[in-house]
Amino acid sequence: MADLGNLPPVQRRRWPVLLPLATVWVIALVPPALWLVHRGDPELAVRLALAGSTWTTRTLLALALLAAAALLLFPPAAAGVRLAAARTRRLLASDRGPLQRALADLQHFESAARHLDAGRAAWLLDDGARALVHLRRAIELDPALPAAHHQLGLVLLRTGHAAPARQAFAAAERLDPGHAFGDALLHQGRAAFRLGQHADAVELLRTHERRHGGGRRSQLWLGDALAAAGDRAAARAAWSAAAAPGRLTAEENWCRALARVRPWFGGRA
Repeated sequence: MADLGNLPPVQRRRWPVLLPLATVWVIALVPPALWLVHRGDPELAVRLALAGSTWTTRTLLALALLAAAALLLFPPAAAGVRLAAARTRRLLASDRGPLQRALADLQHFESAARHLDAGRAAWLLDDGARALVHLRRAIELDPALPAAHHQLGLVLLRTGHAAPARQAFAAAERLDPGHAFGDALLHQGRAAFRLGQHADAVELLRTHERRHGGGRRSQLWLGDALAAAGDRAAARAAWSAAAAPGRLTAEENWCRALARVRPWFGGRA
């Protein structure tokens, strides 16, 4: 079981929001800056505007050409665009109602199940910090709740805390073997890989494959673990299985695209 007293804080990932916002502010500052220059030297303001227009056009054209080349030549580029669009649609369509109802229910009666509901709802809204608070409390109230351990592991692994994440997944698997159709075992293997425990990762991912079958993500991760463990031939076989064509979800397509280029970069793409 993860040490709940020593779990690291999980910060909400703000850069995807702050970066576009900063770009908008920079663009918005251009007109007043040109106006200030114009007050002192109208001709300089005109020259700056023309130079900026030329630079912007050239930059946009170069970026468009680079983007087109990436989409055509580098499989993860197009897959990444599709995945980002799917996640953006999910976030935009996410309803805060379940979280608000879960929080309202907790005002009347506190239980592990209700904290688990709140944690899941917060995570669906990409609020890892709030999710962590409720999932920790759910485990404190009911240490034998495998779903809470599993969800906690997902939050921790996504935010870079592989060691406590592995403990959480191991607890979920111990309490409920095959939990979440093998997802706890699968992510336990990935957490081991992130920790540099490559032999453990291979064993866990092989066990997942035997018990639950292979998928695009599991084969990709197995290939990564095998490559890190030094078995290049087996790694290529796993990546080849993950890269097979088919009708896939955005997440599966992303894993397939990564598997296609893994051999190009020795498993580091």
